[in-house]
Amino acid sequence: SARVAGAPRRHSGDIDARNPTRAQLCDPVWVSAAVQQLSRVQTQKAIDVYRAAVSAGLELERMPDTDSSQLFMSLVCSAIRSGRTDEALRVLRDCRARGPGVSVAMLSSATKLSTSKHFFSECIEIFDFAAEDRDLVVNDRSIWSCLLFCAVESHQYSRCDAFFSNLKEAGKPSQKDYGNMVRAASSQGDWTGCLKLISEMGDMGIEVDSVIYNTALATCVAAGQTDHARALLSVMESSQDSVADVITYNTLAKGYGKLGQLDKCFELYQHMRDRGITPSQVTYGILLDCCINERQVERAAEVFDTMTKEGCVMNTVLYTTLIKGFARAEQVDQAMKVYERMRADAGQGITPDLITFSILIKANSDAGRMEEALKLLERMMDLHLVPDEVVFNNLLSGCVRTSDVALGRQLYRNMVEVGLRPSSATFSILIRLYAGCKVLDEAVEMLKLEPAARGVEPESRLFVQLAQACLRERQGRRAVEVYKMLLARGAPTAAMHGSLLGMCVKLNMLDTGCEILALAVEARGRVDPRDAAGLREALLRKKKTPLAAAVAEAVQQLGGPGH
Repeated sequence: SARVAGAPRRHSGDIDARNPTRAQLCDPVWVSAAVQQLSRVQTQKAIDVYRAAVSAGLELERMPDTDSSQLFMSLVCSAIRSGRTDEALRVLRDCRARGPGVSVAMLSSATKLSTSKHFFSECIEIFDFAAEDRDLVVNDRSIWSCLLFCAVESHQYSRCDAFFSNLKEAGKPSQKDYGNMVRAASSQGDWTGCLKLISEMGDMGIEVDSVIYNTALATCVAAGQTDHARALLSVMESSQDSVADVITYNTLAKGYGKLGQLDKCFELYQHMRDRGITPSQVTYGILLDCCINERQVERAAEVFDTMTKEGCVMNTVLYTTLIKGFARAEQVDQAMKVYERMRADAGQGITPDLITFSILIKANSDAGRMEEALKLLERMMDLHLVPDEVVFNNLLSGCVRTSDVALGRQLYRNMVEVGLRPSSATFSILIRLYAGCKVLDEAVEMLKLEPAARGVEPESRLFVQLAQACLRERQGRRAVEVYKMLLARGAPTAAMHGSLLGMCVKLNMLDTGCEILALAVEARGRVDPRDAAGLREALLRKKKTPLAAAVAEAVQQLGGPGH
């Protein structure tokens, strides 16, 4: 039926929509007024009235254009405002099927409202539905601007170019629009795109703010394009109000540091000071990191002294960074001196954290300074910092260096008591400790019982490590026992067999090698025949002909290489 044109009838006064009659539901004027009134505060009720009217036989096609547009506009905006974008889409479908169709004005309201409510993906979904109408011509710049922003916020970067192109056709893009395009390019690592957009802004007389510049510069730095970043910095410095700030210089300095360009990092630091930019904590942190990564610990100490003299507010990260540098350079005394200075600053709210203690405990443990390492552990726990597995593993490694098996046992007990689950790395350190202290029986017992008791699946390499330790001590029988433990948990690899058989040959423990090979063949394990052949040749050199023959037979049973 033809749509009614002309001025619509108006419904005066408030609408009582609690129990509408069929006649009311079939009255376009009443329904339009009721829905618009309810949409302001009762979204669901408005939708219910609309659905009831359609079910009652309301002929939307005969509703005047103005009333129909207002009806659908009210429903769509109300649904979006209440967070029901799915309902908004259903209403838009009805608008197309039974109403006047989705207009530019309706799309504009929907996109702006969706954007303000942060329904970014939903906004684009609404646009995609509206765009199915080929007759819809969108020349409203604000719509394209909203869509561009939504695409960036929802990470739909592939849509940005098209939205921006349409935005340009509809009018001049704003600084924010270009900012969104720079964000999109940056998120994709497109540093050339960032620079092109900034150049375009200059050509169009649009001011480039520090956020856009810094985003582009950070993108260049992330791509390793520090030369282009430096050129962009020069542009920023030459601008009328010089938008380069401390963030700009820090970003570029971090890029130099990442590339190991220490001299450029310090040259930039001096350059920013010459331009009156005050270095921040972050600036000094970057310089310290750069020095330490390049093993320039003395230079790092100079930076630290400069910070102190200039009254730079210190923090835990800066102290810990310098401690890390001295620890890495094996200058444990210097690391401890910085730690003491850090403790002296406790009144300023600076306290060591888990990372600080972890670094210091490792440094002292590596140096065999177990007494100092244990004091650090005690101090750490006094500060209510819970040591993790790494801390205990480092302490156990220190016991290996000092051959202190008693302390190692105690530390392992402490580790379990505080509720930490040991890992294969922990068990590997314990094997080294027990082997170094000539108590292999404890190592075997530990590997038999502890992983299962702690709910840890031991890695196969642990059994190989222990078997090799037994071989080094010429304890062939115990090595075979450990090998059987390895077989019980799964099939050893050809590389594992090669390692064990090769060690047997090297240490002239040929009988043990034969026993391991026989067990492997019986279990149909994977053994490279070349490793078995190496054992056979060693047996022949020792004139152990019967064993050599048995090995030759085993080689035949194994089949091809790496069986």
